[in-house]
Amino acid sequence: MKKLIKITIMVAVAATLSTLSNITSTVAAEALPPAVIAIIDSRMVRFNSAAGKDIQSQLDKIRKKFQVEITEQEKKLKAEEATLKSQRSILPKESYDAKVRDFQNKVLTVKREVQIKNKQLEAALGSAQNELQRALKPILQKILKEHKATMIMDASLVIEKSAGLDVTTSVIEALDQVLPNVKVELPVTAAAPAAPAK
Repeated sequence: MKKLIKITIMVAVAATLSTLSNITSTVAAEALPPAVIAIIDSRMVRFNSAAGKDIQSQLDKIRKKFQVEITEQEKKLKAEEATLKSQRSILPKESYDAKVRDFQNKVLTVKREVQIKNKQLEAALGSAQNELQRALKPILQKILKEHKATMIMDASLVIEKSAGLDVTTSVIEALDQVLPNVKVELPVTAAAPAAPAK
Protein backbone atom coordinates (compact mmCIF):
# COMPACT_ATOMS: atom_id res chain seq x y z
CA MET A 1 0.00 0.00 0.00
CA LYS A 2 2.85 2.42 0.86
CA LYS A 3 4.53 1.66 -2.48
CA LEU A 4 1.29 2.39 -4.29
CA ILE A 5 0.92 5.75 -2.48
CA LYS A 6 4.55 6.66 -3.31
CA ILE A 7 4.06 5.80 -7.00
CA THR A 8 0.78 7.76 -7.11
CA ILE A 9 2.46 10.81 -5.53
CA MET A 10 5.39 10.57 -7.98
CA VAL A 11 3.02 10.35 -10.95
CA ALA A 12 1.06 13.36 -9.64
CA VAL A 13 4.28 15.39 -9.18
CA ALA A 14 5.48 14.45 -12.69
CA ALA A 15 2.11 15.40 -14.18
CA THR A 16 2.17 18.75 -12.32
CA LEU A 17 5.72 19.49 -13.52
CA SER A 18 4.77 18.58 -17.08
CA THR A 19 1.73 20.88 -16.93
CA LEU A 20 3.82 23.73 -15.48
CA SER A 21 6.41 23.24 -18.21
CA ASN A 22 3.70 23.40 -20.90
CA ILE A 23 2.18 26.54 -19.33
CA THR A 24 5.62 28.22 -19.16
CA SER A 25 6.33 27.34 -22.81
CA THR A 26 2.95 28.68 -23.88
CA VAL A 27 3.41 31.93 -21.92
CA ALA A 28 6.92 32.38 -23.38
CA ALA A 29 5.65 31.72 -26.90
CA GLU A 30 2.76 34.15 -26.44
CA ALA A 31 5.10 36.85 -25.08
CA LEU A 32 7.09 37.03 -28.35
CA PRO A 33 5.63 39.36 -31.00
CA PRO A 34 5.24 37.99 -34.52
CA ALA A 35 8.36 38.61 -36.59
CA VAL A 36 8.08 41.28 -39.28
CA ILE A 37 11.34 41.41 -41.21
CA ALA A 38 12.65 44.18 -43.46
CA ILE A 39 15.64 43.47 -45.68
CA ILE A 40 18.55 45.77 -46.47
CA ASP A 41 21.48 45.27 -48.81
CA SER A 42 24.22 46.86 -46.70
CA ARG A 43 26.79 46.38 -49.47
CA MET A 44 24.60 48.44 -51.80
CA VAL A 45 24.25 51.12 -49.10
CA ARG A 46 28.05 51.27 -48.74
CA PHE A 47 28.69 51.60 -52.48
CA ASN A 48 25.61 53.43 -53.80
CA SER A 49 24.98 56.05 -51.11
CA ALA A 50 26.49 59.51 -51.60
CA ALA A 51 28.62 59.06 -48.46
CA GLY A 52 29.77 55.60 -49.57
CA LYS A 53 30.78 56.90 -53.01
CA ASP A 54 32.55 59.86 -51.39
CA ILE A 55 34.54 57.55 -49.09
CA GLN A 56 35.54 55.33 -52.04
CA SER A 57 36.57 58.32 -54.17
CA GLN A 58 38.78 59.77 -51.41
CA LEU A 59 40.37 56.38 -50.70
CA ASP A 60 41.13 55.89 -54.41
CA LYS A 61 42.90 59.29 -54.53
CA ILE A 62 44.94 58.47 -51.41
CA ARG A 63 45.87 55.03 -52.84
CA LYS A 64 47.01 56.61 -56.13
CA LYS A 65 49.12 59.17 -54.25
CA PHE A 66 50.70 56.40 -52.14
CA GLN A 67 51.34 54.33 -55.27
CA VAL A 68 53.12 57.25 -56.98
CA GLU A 69 55.32 57.77 -53.88
CA ILE A 70 56.20 54.08 -53.58
CA THR A 71 56.87 53.71 -57.32
CA GLU A 72 59.27 56.68 -57.15
CA GLN A 73 61.13 55.12 -54.23
CA GLU A 74 61.28 51.74 -56.02
CA LYS A 75 62.80 53.43 -59.11
CA LYS A 76 65.47 55.03 -56.94
CA LEU A 77 66.22 51.69 -55.28
CA LYS A 78 66.51 49.91 -58.66
CA ALA A 79 68.91 52.59 -59.92
CA GLU A 80 70.96 52.32 -56.72
CA GLU A 81 71.00 48.51 -57.01
CA ALA A 82 72.29 48.74 -60.60
CA THR A 83 75.02 51.18 -59.52
CA LEU A 84 75.93 48.91 -56.62
CA LYS A 85 76.25 45.85 -58.92
CA SER A 86 78.50 47.79 -61.28
CA GLN A 87 80.79 48.77 -58.34
CA ARG A 88 81.21 45.21 -57.04
CA SER A 89 84.40 44.51 -58.97
CA ILE A 90 86.01 47.92 -58.37
CA LEU A 91 85.31 48.62 -54.67
CA PRO A 92 87.22 47.05 -51.78
CA LYS A 93 85.18 44.25 -50.14
CA GLU A 94 84.58 46.21 -46.87
CA SER A 95 83.33 49.29 -48.72
CA TYR A 96 81.13 47.21 -51.00
CA ASP A 97 79.65 45.24 -48.05
CA ALA A 98 78.91 48.50 -46.20
CA LYS A 99 77.10 49.86 -49.29
CA VAL A 100 75.11 46.59 -49.60
CA ARG A 101 74.04 46.85 -45.93
CA ASP A 102 73.04 50.47 -46.45
CA PHE A 103 71.03 49.49 -49.55
CA GLN A 104 69.30 46.62 -47.67
CA ASN A 105 68.34 49.05 -44.89
CA LYS A 106 66.78 51.39 -47.47
CA VAL A 107 64.78 48.47 -48.94
CA LEU A 108 63.54 47.54 -45.44
CA THR A 109 62.58 51.18 -44.78
CA VAL A 110 60.50 51.29 -47.97
CA LYS A 111 58.80 47.99 -47.04
CA ARG A 112 57.95 49.39 -43.59
CA GLU A 113 56.62 52.55 -45.20
CA VAL A 114 54.31 50.46 -47.42
CA GLN A 115 53.05 48.58 -44.34
CA ILE A 116 52.43 51.86 -42.48
CA LYS A 117 50.55 53.33 -45.46
CA ASN A 118 48.38 50.19 -45.72
CA LYS A 119 47.55 50.38 -42.01
CA GLN A 120 46.72 54.07 -42.36
CA LEU A 121 44.35 53.28 -45.23
CA GLU A 122 42.65 50.51 -43.23
CA ALA A 123 42.24 52.80 -40.21
CA ALA A 124 40.90 55.65 -42.36
CA LEU A 125 38.39 53.32 -44.03
CA GLY A 126 37.32 51.90 -40.65
CA SER A 127 36.81 55.37 -39.19
CA ALA A 128 34.79 56.56 -42.22
CA GLN A 129 32.63 53.42 -42.16
CA ASN A 130 32.00 53.90 -38.43
CA GLU A 131 30.74 57.42 -39.15
CA LEU A 132 28.46 56.02 -41.85
CA GLN A 133 27.16 53.35 -39.41
CA ARG A 134 26.44 56.00 -36.76
CA ALA A 135 24.36 57.96 -39.29
CA LEU A 136 22.55 54.76 -40.34
CA LYS A 137 21.40 53.75 -36.86
CA PRO A 138 18.60 56.34 -36.43
CA ILE A 139 17.54 55.79 -40.06
CA LEU A 140 17.17 52.05 -39.45
CA GLN A 141 15.22 52.71 -36.24
CA LYS A 142 12.85 54.97 -38.20
CA ILE A 143 12.44 52.31 -40.92
CA LEU A 144 11.53 49.75 -38.23
CA LYS A 145 8.79 52.05 -36.91
CA GLU A 146 7.46 53.08 -40.32
CA HIS A 147 7.17 49.49 -41.54
CA LYS A 148 6.14 48.12 -38.13
CA ALA A 149 9.03 45.69 -38.50
CA THR A 150 10.59 43.80 -35.61
CA MET A 151 13.98 43.35 -37.29
CA ILE A 152 16.10 44.35 -40.26
CA MET A 153 18.13 41.57 -41.86
CA ASP A 154 21.00 41.90 -44.33
CA ALA A 155 20.23 40.64 -47.85
CA SER A 156 23.38 38.48 -47.80
CA LEU A 157 21.72 36.26 -45.15
CA VAL A 158 18.46 35.80 -47.07
CA ILE A 159 17.96 32.80 -49.36
CA GLU A 160 14.41 33.58 -50.55
CA LYS A 161 12.06 36.51 -49.94
CA SER A 162 8.72 37.91 -51.00
CA ALA A 163 8.49 41.20 -52.87
CA GLY A 164 8.12 44.37 -50.84
CA LEU A 165 10.45 43.49 -47.96
CA ASP A 166 13.55 45.31 -49.27
CA VAL A 167 14.06 48.80 -47.80
CA THR A 168 17.53 49.48 -49.27
CA THR A 169 16.43 52.32 -51.57
CA SER A 170 14.61 54.11 -48.72
CA VAL A 171 17.68 53.76 -46.50
CA ILE A 172 20.02 55.15 -49.19
CA GLU A 173 17.71 58.12 -49.84
CA ALA A 174 17.48 58.93 -46.11
CA LEU A 175 21.24 58.52 -45.65
CA ASP A 176 21.96 60.84 -48.59
CA GLN A 177 19.85 63.51 -46.84
CA VAL A 178 21.69 63.35 -43.50
CA LEU A 179 25.19 62.36 -44.62
CA PRO A 180 26.03 63.35 -48.21
CA ASN A 181 29.78 63.06 -47.60
CA VAL A 182 32.34 61.80 -45.09
CA LYS A 183 35.84 63.19 -44.64
CA VAL A 184 38.40 60.40 -44.91
CA GLU A 185 41.36 61.24 -42.69
CA LEU A 186 44.57 59.28 -42.41
CA PRO A 187 45.68 58.70 -38.83
CA VAL A 188 48.99 60.25 -37.86
CA THR A 189 51.61 57.57 -37.27
CA ALA A 190 55.20 57.80 -36.21
CA ALA A 191 57.72 57.42 -38.99
CA ALA A 192 59.30 54.02 -39.32
CA PRO A 193 62.62 53.86 -37.50
CA ALA A 194 65.64 53.21 -39.69
CA ALA A 195 66.90 49.65 -39.57
CA PRO A 196 70.08 49.34 -37.52
CA ALA A 197 73.27 48.74 -39.50
CA LYS A 198 74.70 45.24 -39.10
